[in-house]
Amino acid sequence: MKYEVVVVGAGPAGSTAAKFLSESGVNVLLVDKSKFPRDKPCGGGLPLRVFNRFSYIKKDLIDSYSYATFAYSPSLKYHMELERNEPLIAMVLREKFDYELLKIAMESGTNFIEGKIVQNIKITENSAKIFLNDGTAIESEIVIGADGVWSTIAKKTGLRADYKNICICLFEEYNLDKKILDRFFGEKRTCHIHLSVNKTVGYGWVFPKKEHLNIGISEFRHAKDSNKSKSTIKENYETYIRILKESNIIPRNLKKENCRGAALPTYPLEKTYSDRVILCGDAAGFANPMTGEGIYHAMVSGKIAADIIKKALEKHNTSEKFFSRYQKIWKKDFGKDLKILYKTSKLWGSDNEKLIDIICLDKKLGEYGVDAIIGRIGARKCRKKMIRRLIYLKLFNRINGKNK
Repeated sequence: MKYEVVVVGAGPAGSTAAKFLSESGVNVLLVDKSKFPRDKPCGGGLPLRVFNRFSYIKKDLIDSYSYATFAYSPSLKYHMELERNEPLIAMVLREKFDYELLKIAMESGTNFIEGKIVQNIKITENSAKIFLNDGTAIESEIVIGADGVWSTIAKKTGLRADYKNICICLFEEYNLDKKILDRFFGEKRTCHIHLSVNKTVGYGWVFPKKEHLNIGISEFRHAKDSNKSKSTIKENYETYIRILKESNIIPRNLKKENCRGAALPTYPLEKTYSDRVILCGDAAGFANPMTGEGIYHAMVSGKIAADIIKKALEKHNTSEKFFSRYQKIWKKDFGKDLKILYKTSKLWGSDNEKLIDIICLDKKLGEYGVDAIIGRIGARKCRKKMIRRLIYLKLFNRINGKNK
């Protein structure tokens, strides 16, 4: 079998790249190890800018909206509340969302092979060839690696050397009656965020949806001091469930049944391209280092990759030098924001008790922080706003004789 482009991984990054390439008349094959529809370990919180940038995605894929959030300090002594008339974040069911993106790609002309694992890749002067677990070899001009944080394409091409910058998480998604969700989370479907649960280097989340409730806990390995860790993430998750029940945030009779784990990247790879190869989404290390959300960056990187590859095929140039344009573009688009958020994410290993206390003192400061984390505004723009606000507060307090 021979194609112009083979895309490995049919998540948001791969399906987006395949869609735009196929629409341009490129002969594309999309390969995934799973059979669709399939579920994906994820909280399901989606920044609204996904739908603003990719307007072809139907709004009926949104399961619900959250208009309010509570953020709690580790001791629960302090908490910040933010509520708006417009949605803060959209909630989706990944099984439904990812399947729809795949169908859009296929309707655009993409060929699809499911339930097959890519085990190896070989790059030559004349072609790129992938090898499946059933012995099939598929030849193409270019390969897109969109096969997640454990990407075979990234490893086999030498683009990923280690897993220092990752976040691990445990979560569970419960199917609950809408009346129960209405009673606990209201029509605004209030989210809850708990910082440093049981001293974990990360946060816990409660994401209510239309008829589902997603509860999870994360641990950011790059910010973790191994000498201070005394509990496992599983123990921290169990502690979190107990805290949520004691705080009456979730029903006391909720039973832990199907807890699942996942890993997420927290920093882009040093190099996301090579001869005949481009990496997208989690495979390239594209995710919000503060939250782990990666769908937006996955889809944007897929679109950028498609644009570069179309030009490469037109010019008959699939070299590493030509594909270096890809990295320049994504760095300009979202790379600087990821860099700022990565530095900020080191706070997960700090004393977050004071952080919530400070934010609680000024509502605007808290709003700016939330907007940056959920992706409503860029991190660079948010940083400028927060610096200006802190300068204003310092001057205001000095004028009024306050020491805060």
